[in-house]
Amino acid sequence: MAHSKPPKRFTISLDAGDYEALRKLAEAQRPPLPLQYVVRLAVRRFLDQPEATLLRPAGDESR
Repeated sequence: MAHSKPPKRFTISLDAGDYEALRKLAEAQRPPLPLQYVVRLAVRRFLDQPEATLLRPAGDESR
C-alpha cells in the first residue's frame, strides 16, 4: 500500500460571520464534526468542481 504525504498546515483568517456559519454547520451534524474537517471538505469540493471555479489553473490563458 502506498504511503500518502502528510497533510500541509497553514493558517487562514475568516470573516466572523463565515466562521460562525461553518461552526454551526459542523456542530449541526450528528455526531458533530470537527471544524477542520468541514473546511477541508469545502476546499476539496471547490477543487473538484473546475466548472464552478472562479480562478483558472496556472498556465490557463483561456479566460
